[in-house]
Amino acid sequence: MNVRGKLFGAMAVLVLFVTVGYYGATQGYLKNRFEDYFKEKTSKRFEMYYQKHNNSWEGIEEMTLSDELEQQNPKREIALLSPDGNILFFRGTGDPQALIQKGKQNSVTVNGTTVGTIYVDRWESAEDHLLKMYILDSMRTSSFRVPVLCGIVALLLGLWLIKKLTQPLNRLILAIQKIAVGELHIHIPVTTRDEFGKVTEALNHMSQQLLRAEEARKNLTADVAHELRTPLSIIQCHMEIIQDRGRDIPPETLLPLQDEVIRLSKLVDDLHLLTLAEAGKLKLDRSPTELAPLLDRIIDMLKPEAEERHIDIIRSYPAQELNAFVDPNKITQVFYNLLINAIRYTSSGGRISIGITESSQNESRFASVSIADTGVGIAAEQLPFLFNRLYRVEESRSRHTGGMGLGLAIAKEFVEAHQGFISVQSEVGSGTQFTVYLPRA
Repeated sequence: MNVRGKLFGAMAVLVLFVTVGYYGATQGYLKNRFEDYFKEKTSKRFEMYYQKHNNSWEGIEEMTLSDELEQQNPKREIALLSPDGNILFFRGTGDPQALIQKGKQNSVTVNGTTVGTIYVDRWESAEDHLLKMYILDSMRTSSFRVPVLCGIVALLLGLWLIKKLTQPLNRLILAIQKIAVGELHIHIPVTTRDEFGKVTEALNHMSQQLLRAEEARKNLTADVAHELRTPLSIIQCHMEIIQDRGRDIPPETLLPLQDEVIRLSKLVDDLHLLTLAEAGKLKLDRSPTELAPLLDRIIDMLKPEAEERHIDIIRSYPAQELNAFVDPNKITQVFYNLLINAIRYTSSGGRISIGITESSQNESRFASVSIADTGVGIAAEQLPFLFNRLYRVEESRSRHTGGMGLGLAIAKEFVEAHQGFISVQSEVGSGTQFTVYLPRA
């Protein structure tokens, strides 16, 4: 059964339940109200008699009920007992003791004092009984017609509401079926702000993410093939030259081959590490690590290249030690990749600033390391793709001078593997700043 059928069935059961409940409650309520009214009416007659005769039951045995129908139809039995259990008044054809044992009772109270107890077989008189039966019969018909009519209206309205509710669901099902067969260029109009609207927004977002993932997969395949083609072509070319010469191979001929083999090995190693990090299988040997000495060692390695390009490296460290709970080797590679990028894209005479501070994000304490350069900067539209595999800001840049486009992707995955995160801010012509947040030790 589809959702529409289930909703209609549930609504039909609910309407039936309400109809039966309304009918039963109406009849029961009216009967109870009649019972209370006639009980009070009968008791009131005896209370008035007691007060009228100076708080006395004197002559009560001579009291007559003024109702004409009551006199013509004396089937109702009434008995009045004093507080000490004596029968003061009885009217009926049966046994007073039987009435006292099985009949209905109510106390006669005057000024808060119980002055007697009434026993009856029924509270209403003959006239009242006819009136009660007439009203109950009328209400029985009305209390059946009204809920039936309301139920029919409710079911018709429910059919309309069910149709309105399931229309967005049918659109979602159609879109999901298209996504299942690979049609990812789908955008479903969001017409409501309720749960259906939120599901529609989530489905639109999911299709966009799937589309990006599919495009990234295709781009990754093309980029890896392109990265492999260049060194393989160089190796093939040199091997053909060596075969054509047919004599001893000089060292200067082997050096380009070795360079390309090293590039291939590094590309394969970086892709392997990146895949492990993305799959959450990267092994980390974490320990409390002081960040300042770790950064100093990386700066010392890169200092000759910075000095050759006349780039100043300015450090700003806190007075006290600031430790992070990290794997020193993996984090060394993160900062190395960021610093080598900063040097590569900073013009001669520029400056690179490195700072270490403590920060809090979402009630967690982090050690943040910022690396800011005065380089060419990055356009805002390129920032969302900066950490993608094999992405280069400048496609025209040589792969030997610009890298393979894996450094920032590796840095991001390594930082996130430590339960940290990395952010970037940049402005074209002013420079770029990367900030790495690592969990405190």
